[in-house]
Amino acid sequence: MKIKWVSMAAAAVIFLSFVLLLFFSHRQDIFTTRTMIPYNTGWTYCYGEESGTATLPDRLDVPKDTEVVLKNRLPEDLRDDFGIVFRTRMQYVRVYVENRLVYQFPEQELIGGKITSAWNFVRLSEADSGKEVRICLISPYSRFSGSIGAVRYGAYDNLVTGMISAHVKNFRLSFLIGIMGVIMLLVSLISRRHRLFGWQGNFGILLMMAAFWLAGESRLPSGIIGLEAWHYFSLAALLFCPAFLMAYLHVRWREICGRVTAALFLAFLAAGGAGILSEAAGGPDLIEVLPAIQLMAGAALVYTLVLYILAARKKKERFIRSELACILAITLAGIGEIVRFYRTDQMVGTFLRLAILLYALDILGISIRMIYRKMQENQELEERLKRSRAELMASQIRPHFIYNTLNSIRALIRVDPETAMRTVNDFSTYLRSNLDHVVDREMIPFSDELRHIQAYLNIEQVRFEERLQVEMDIRAKSFRVPPLSIQPLVENAVKHGICRKMSGGTVTVRSYEEKDACVVEVLDDGVGFDVSAAESPENEDGLGHVGLKNICFRVQEIAGGSLSVESQPGVGTKVTVYFRKPGTGQRGKKRGGGTDEDHGRG
Repeated sequence: MKIKWVSMAAAAVIFLSFVLLLFFSHRQDIFTTRTMIPYNTGWTYCYGEESGTATLPDRLDVPKDTEVVLKNRLPEDLRDDFGIVFRTRMQYVRVYVENRLVYQFPEQELIGGKITSAWNFVRLSEADSGKEVRICLISPYSRFSGSIGAVRYGAYDNLVTGMISAHVKNFRLSFLIGIMGVIMLLVSLISRRHRLFGWQGNFGILLMMAAFWLAGESRLPSGIIGLEAWHYFSLAALLFCPAFLMAYLHVRWREICGRVTAALFLAFLAAGGAGILSEAAGGPDLIEVLPAIQLMAGAALVYTLVLYILAARKKKERFIRSELACILAITLAGIGEIVRFYRTDQMVGTFLRLAILLYALDILGISIRMIYRKMQENQELEERLKRSRAELMASQIRPHFIYNTLNSIRALIRVDPETAMRTVNDFSTYLRSNLDHVVDREMIPFSDELRHIQAYLNIEQVRFEERLQVEMDIRAKSFRVPPLSIQPLVENAVKHGICRKMSGGTVTVRSYEEKDACVVEVLDDGVGFDVSAAESPENEDGLGHVGLKNICFRVQEIAGGSLSVESQPGVGTKVTVYFRKPGTGQRGKKRGGGTDEDHGRG
């Protein structure tokens, strides 16, 4: 088993290494040398009554909805396959050579009627050499009005491949973060199977949302994916990232500031919904509310850092330190990116992507260790359950019981053949239940267990005659129990309650339903015992019958139930077993003063 998991871990490491190499290894240049010549000096600008010279990239103090015109002379060495390229953010663009319109963006109305950021690839020809070029820009947003990036010229194919090459690494990092999100969703399925915490799924969704945002901000030229998709998915993902971050933190650290985190989740979710509704209804769009979105993201990062500091103080686990270091790096990088945006209009850089990816890898490692540890615990638990079944089967089929039953049958054959036949049938049912249920099934219908109990009591009534009275009060049968979970309790009541009392007594089996559980009670009016003394670890009565601790363990682990005992010397004993109904939580505090530990009687 250990070899199996080691091999799987090795395969995962090899696969992850391949993915990392796939994203970061260098590609062969199958195009050209990608020569791009800077074309940033010699520009003049004018808007309204303002004019002057500019060196690109630059941002002019231009009011929104005001056109700014930048002029220059094209280089003398243009050829027919040449062009220029520059990036604009949220601006309408027209490019003229002399009075001829050679380029405009957008060429047609975009989805939603809103302008987006874009790379502007302008084709030129040799005939344009030395002529005047005019770039006309107009933006409906004050934040981006009058802003223009660096301009380059060269062979048109070189410009395209050069821009792709310059920005593809950030896109790969963003895409890799998305892959880590998918991996974490798969890990959450494994975690659920092994009854681990479910926060891996929330973390996977958070990573995928961050990947959408970061991919849209990678500034990769739009080719396969349309401009509107880049624009809206990126902004919407950033808008909802704080809410998904709070959802992850609430599940992960519910015991630490759980109510505050839940309130922040609802607040961020409501703010995200309000932003989308405002965009759809024609109110302030996502670009206009971008400062508020960035403020929410910054506040969410700071809150996350504070929460992890509290977790590191309370939990003391070693792995929290590595998470805290990653969160600190992400917070610093995020705040740095916000400051950078308001200084240069550019976001988001490589460092933030690397910090998020490092955090994702750290969480993946933590999750794998948790799953491996849980698998080991489950394997040990399964071994304990197997030993419990074996002990139950061995303890239930005892030679002296078989000998006594056969003697009773032999005595009855001559004096009461009908009773002998019924006893043989009961004995057969008893043996078959012991052999079949323990080996083959974890849960059986209570009606099957009831038949086993009835067979046992019929045999004992033949042996003890009027010393043993039986009462059955069965008001619920439609539920499932672990095999041999009630019959041994009945046997304990007969052997160690009634048989030790000279005058005998009555064993009662009762079942009924409660709101969230089905309850089975086994009562006897026998000799009783001191529960506190029987719970003592030093108590070893050597009776050789099935211990309640063994039964309680199986009831808890297989059925999620619980067991309690009430007993008083000279009065009798009552054992109550609770089987929770499907869909209800596991019972916590037990009734009647009992616990889940050994209550004596074995």
